[in-house]
Amino acid sequence: MTSLAKRLDRMAAVNRALDLGRVPIFAARVLRALSDAHLTDTAIVTVGANALYAYERMAGVQIADAILETNDIDLLYDARASLKLLAPDVAATGVAGLLRKIDQSFEIIGKDGFRATNRDGYIVDLITPASKDPMMSRGRKRIGSEADDLKAVEIEGLNWLVNAPKITETVMDQRGYPAPMIAPDPRAFALHKLWLSKREDRNPLKRRRDEAQAKLIAELVTSRLPHLRFDDPALAALPRTLREQATLLTPTTRRDAAGQPPRLEPDW
Repeated sequence: MTSLAKRLDRMAAVNRALDLGRVPIFAARVLRALSDAHLTDTAIVTVGANALYAYERMAGVQIADAILETNDIDLLYDARASLKLLAPDVAATGVAGLLRKIDQSFEIIGKDGFRATNRDGYIVDLITPASKDPMMSRGRKRIGSEADDLKAVEIEGLNWLVNAPKITETVMDQRGYPAPMIAPDPRAFALHKLWLSKREDRNPLKRRRDEAQAKLIAELVTSRLPHLRFDDPALAALPRTLREQATLLTPTTRRDAAGQPPRLEPDW
């Protein structure tokens, strides 16, 4: 283990030199802590702008910083998942306890208790799908048993991301160290972002960013990941009307950087 740790330190420097480090350092530490606690195996996936780091790894590209810029990380909590496999200390302290092991300055803010922030202003949000029936019990929102753990806030539309296929990628933080990330299928992400961009009750600035991210990821899927099709039966968990909107994101004819249809033969 000591030898492997030293090798990781050496390779981290190589990754930095190759400009492979992309994920903010603190986000990567959160992901590693969640993985060590087996929370990503049973309950939590990464959504929001941070998921783009997984998609760019899949596609072998680097996304412009303007689209990636964010100072928080959104964690989608699937309240249906069993907690029986969690270590006792994690079950007791929950996400808030894990965050404080990384940085003791983390505090839960707001009366709803779904957001934690540290002294540097880094934010971690815990979110969960809204119940279809507001009169029914909405299930367990805390992962830990402590009263001061993060409590997931319900948000409409997240059922699609919970039920969509998931992808697992090893991303690199800005120091060159790896971190595991589980995120929704990029096609589900793109369609969900397109849906968000059309909501009248959403902040106009966020709507424009949602649309830009939806089109970007759809283009990456079309041009770099052709085996992932938007008419795939694996996306059946998403509403049909949502899947049909894929035509708004994907061009019928692929074109190169100059806007021309791709050549089918080499430039002999």
